[in-house]
Amino acid sequence: MEAVVLKSPRRISVECVEDAVLQKPTDALLRLTSTAICGTDLHIYEGRLGDGSPMVIGHEPLGVVEKVGSDVANVRVGDRVTVPTHICCGFCVNCVHGFSAQCLTNNPGKAGAAYGYPGMGGYLGVQTELARVPFADVNCLRLPGEPGDDWEHDFVLLADALPTAFHATELAGVRYSDIVVIYGAGAIGLLSAMCSFVRGAAQVFVVDAIPERLEKAAELGAVPIDMRDGHAADRILEQIARERHGVAWRGEEANLGATVCIDAIGFQARDPLDYAVEKPSTVIDDLARIVAVNGRLAIIGVFLDNDPRAPAEPAKAGIYSIPWGTLFKKGVNVGMGRDDDKRYNDHLRDLIVRGRIKPGKIVSHRLPLRDAPDAFAKFDARADGYLKIVLEPRN
Repeated sequence: MEAVVLKSPRRISVECVEDAVLQKPTDALLRLTSTAICGTDLHIYEGRLGDGSPMVIGHEPLGVVEKVGSDVANVRVGDRVTVPTHICCGFCVNCVHGFSAQCLTNNPGKAGAAYGYPGMGGYLGVQTELARVPFADVNCLRLPGEPGDDWEHDFVLLADALPTAFHATELAGVRYSDIVVIYGAGAIGLLSAMCSFVRGAAQVFVVDAIPERLEKAAELGAVPIDMRDGHAADRILEQIARERHGVAWRGEEANLGATVCIDAIGFQARDPLDYAVEKPSTVIDDLARIVAVNGRLAIIGVFLDNDPRAPAEPAKAGIYSIPWGTLFKKGVNVGMGRDDDKRYNDHLRDLIVRGRIKPGKIVSHRLPLRDAPDAFAKFDARADGYLKIVLEPRN
């Protein structure tokens, strides 16, 4: 089968590799119709996540069941399905309590397993033609429709991107009338804006430095804020104060700010005055200023506990500067971590089917699988409007 193979940092090829096969009676085999490139794939591509050793990458599949193991009961050949990025067993203590991203079965001795992800069980990535799904009954999410229909790009995002964004809004407890500020207009930031509106947010600001991404944020109904002048936080606070003038509670001037803030960038945040320079503190420093007293902060952008290629020594060991004093003084509730995608994906599927949310709006390119090397290079460079790329395997 054809597969996208990371050969070394920033070197991708499409190669013929051994076909994925059933290995256990609880497995299913998918013939993929779509497979997406995630921002986390870029961390692997750049050699920041893992050591850059050759591997098949990808963790966002959509396809049709081609074979099932003898112990699979709920999934049948011909079913259209997606599967969560985080592979769960369904019966360990974490899975039973809804924390499927921390499954204790599929990566023995550690918490959490995933496709095409260094250190998370050694499972083959899914930027391929075929994919093996362990514990198929619990991992396969059955979907309506047919391959290539109007839901194709919506459903492929159910594997990871949309549940991750919804998890951000869940961590932050987004609810009706909230003012939400999101740093990052990549796929997760934009989908977090979409989910915030679904949950009733009154206003959403999205901050980024890339014009095409800010344009997409505006299309979704958010207020786009260009961070390149270094004054994004000031402009957001000024607008909130201006719009609350005359309607605020008495004394509220000392409490103005966003009720919810979301970091959808993570460890590769940039210096707004020099976008080529990594400055992880950029986002958290701004959000600590912007968030209101008693506000909520969600950190959904990835942070690494081991990053030998980080530009600063503390970050190489996963140590970052965070204004805990400001957050504590304000009484901010902070949530963070990988998304428990299995907890959300069936609910999000139903929202898609009923027309309440359309995540496929953020897909910028659909390309043949063989175009992956060029797609990765352009996505990594944030060039030519490459925002969310879906690859189409040969079938």
